[in-house]
This record gives sequence, C-alpha cells and structure tokens, in this order.
Amino acid sequence: MTEQKKAKTDENVIANKEVKSEFEVKDPQELRPKELPLVISPSSGGWKNDEQAEYAKYLNGYAYKNPAKWATKKETLLERLSEIGSNPDAIIKYRGAVNKVSFKNQMITN
Repeated sequence: MTEQKKAKTDENVIANKEVKSEFEVKDPQELRPKELPLVISPSSGGWKNDEQAEYAKYLNGYAYKNPAKWATKKETLLERLSEIGSNPDAIIKYRGAVNKVSFKNQMITN
C-alpha cells in the first residue's frame, strides 16, 4: 500500500471515529426484545388445549406482523380461536394438517 493510500485510510478511520463519538450507538441484538408482549392471552389460567395455544401463538405473530390486516380480521380470527378451544381438530382447517401429503397437480384425484 502506498503512503498516500495509507494516509487517506488513516484519515477515514479517524474521521469515522469522530463521527461515531457524536452519537450513542447501541447493539441492535441487545435492544431487540427476546419475547414480545402477547396480544392474545387466555383470560382464565391457561389455554383449553395445545392446539388452541398453538393457534394463539400464530395469531400473536400475525398481529405484530400485519397490524392493519389484524384490525380488520380480528373478530373472525378470535372466533376461530374459540372454536379450536372447544374442537381441537378444527385447527386442521386453519393451518392444514401437519406432515400431510399433497399434490401440486389438481388433475390427480382419488
């Protein structure tokens, strides 16, 4: 590396340090919360079954990721959560079966 390039690089490093000292910079990994507050939580103790807890976890993520859609679909989604509480098998309608076999070609039928 030539002396001019090295001097220029040193100047950039010094300039960057001066700029950084003007601001307080924190590590985003330390600031990022590990768990967000729940949007939906059971009002009486715990969830009625594991499927309802799974769907509630999904809805909590949906509410954070899509707040506008959550606002419009909230009532329907909460009705589904109640349905899953009384009928755990209803979760298959909303998330699909786990490890199910599916066909891409719609012409294939039984």
